[in-house]
Amino acid sequence: SFDQAEQVREDAIRQNMDPPVPSGGQKADYEAAIKKAQKLIDEYPGHSLTDDALFLQAKAYYRLQSYRMSIRKFDLLFSNFPATPYMEEALYLQSLNYLLLGAAGKSQDLLDNLAKQFPESEFRSQTLKVSGDNAYALERWQEAEKHYSDYLERFPDAEDWDRIGLKLGQCRWELKDFQGAADVLQETVEKSKSQELAFRSGLLRSKCLVHTGEFDLAGSLLTELEDKAPIYSSEGEVLLTQVELLVAEGRTDEAFPLLETMPEEWKTPRVKARSADLQGNLRLQRDELEEAQVSFKDAILGRTFLDDEQRTRRLNDHLTDYLAAENALPDASGERVPRLKLLQANAMLFGFERPGEAIRLYREAAADSAADSTVAARSLYGAVKVYREYLDRPDSAEYYAGLLSERYPDSPQAFEMNSVGDGNLLAFLLKRRQEEQAERYAALSEDELAALQEIGEVEIAAGDSSERSLLRLRRRMVYLSRRSNIEFPPPAVALAAAEQRRGETEAAALQEAPAAAETPPADAADQPADPAARPARAVGHAEEFGTVQEASDETEGQDLAPPDELKEEETKDGEKDETKKESEEDNKKKRRSWEFDLRSPAPAPGPAAEIHP
Repeated sequence: SFDQAEQVREDAIRQNMDPPVPSGGQKADYEAAIKKAQKLIDEYPGHSLTDDALFLQAKAYYRLQSYRMSIRKFDLLFSNFPATPYMEEALYLQSLNYLLLGAAGKSQDLLDNLAKQFPESEFRSQTLKVSGDNAYALERWQEAEKHYSDYLERFPDAEDWDRIGLKLGQCRWELKDFQGAADVLQETVEKSKSQELAFRSGLLRSKCLVHTGEFDLAGSLLTELEDKAPIYSSEGEVLLTQVELLVAEGRTDEAFPLLETMPEEWKTPRVKARSADLQGNLRLQRDELEEAQVSFKDAILGRTFLDDEQRTRRLNDHLTDYLAAENALPDASGERVPRLKLLQANAMLFGFERPGEAIRLYREAAADSAADSTVAARSLYGAVKVYREYLDRPDSAEYYAGLLSERYPDSPQAFEMNSVGDGNLLAFLLKRRQEEQAERYAALSEDELAALQEIGEVEIAAGDSSERSLLRLRRRMVYLSRRSNIEFPPPAVALAAAEQRRGETEAAALQEAPAAAETPPADAADQPADPAARPARAVGHAEEFGTVQEASDETEGQDLAPPDELKEEETKDGEKDETKKESEEDNKKKRRSWEFDLRSPAPAPGPAAEIHP
């Protein structure tokens, strides 16, 4: 079934025809081949022909344009049979699957893998071509031009030479290589076996000849194409190229009527967008600014068909600014007048390329006494630029440059005009920042400078590299130069809360201090003979927190020993009175009954020897 379906495809290729989209019996044969292969996979798992079945399914799905199903089958083949003899062709077909789905990046990865695994692959010619198609789809014109050029050079007898030649000419057109495009398109017309490809190549070649200045050759070629245009529904495109030729020759009066009288049936989306763009440019030359703006807006609606979308957008923006300023000027007064004139001057110079009208507006804006320093500096700079770069009048440029330097020496325009090399706005801002930092650093006090020096020394001594340390030091310098020392006293509520927390912490610590004192053993021989050498943990902890007051005369020498009944229980050797025996927890409770009450002023203890059970 698969071979029968492939036979229809091969017959079409032998007759120099594009392979037909599978339909009817051919489509049924592909689908039958897929079902038979699936039956083999299901009924004979692990069979030696499983990889053959997967490859046949993937290729059949590719022929049926079911690219996602084809990708799934190829992925199963790659993961389960990495050493399959079909790997070379499978990688190539998988790259085509991704390309036709719009994933040009993934497609190129597969082609790179194919070239790496099979450097002498029989698909190497196709690899170059598909790589070019990937770059072409992504509008990477330089890369696509390289792949297409290599393909045509290595395979001069390729059957699809004309199709690749047309794409190569389009790449060179996008790269503004009009002469190179015209040359390859001429060869494409001569080699093409397709009349439509020859027509498309000739039409693009005529546009290239207009740009190279070969007007007579372009005119004769367009006359030939005009007769063939109805066959390919391209009358509008031929007419637009004729208009471009007339404009290039300076015959704009003849060009405009052709656009206005174009039949509606010729206005395809491409023709409509390009026609609006041409009309906008022609109306701009005739000073029909409002009508030109309308034409440019129409052209932007079909921006994908424009030769230079950014230029069209830029012209539309400048027209919007100019017309808005023109409508606002009659009612404007004071500082707003020179600002609006400056806006118009910029539109005339940078948008419409009319330096003569721009210099008039720049001079009027600069001479207006109501202009602020920003508008006046910009206007003077614009006058310098026009006289120096457009009108070639260095004396006038020098005069206005002197005015700019004299009146606004600190402006970015004066900085850029007097700088050599990169004297742009970024360089001006960087220079201003350095100056401000130097001023702030000079204003630092001696204490701030000492602190700054200390920070630098600590960081360098910490083993950091000198470059990083100096960088951190510089950052600290910037911080100190920008920040002033501002101290805010805490509110009274915060102070009271902090004092309360401090008191609670000290009281809790003093409460835990006596409990931490260990009871000495009953054997007095183990105790130090010197009373002063005995540990006095309760006193020590109390003194540590500063809450124990000095002893008064009345409390000095007071016996602080625990009750007698507790002392007797602890001094008996081995006697156990079951009636008086208490648990260890009860003993602890009794001991707590005679401990200091730390929540009230405590009397000063007597000698340390007296603090014992």
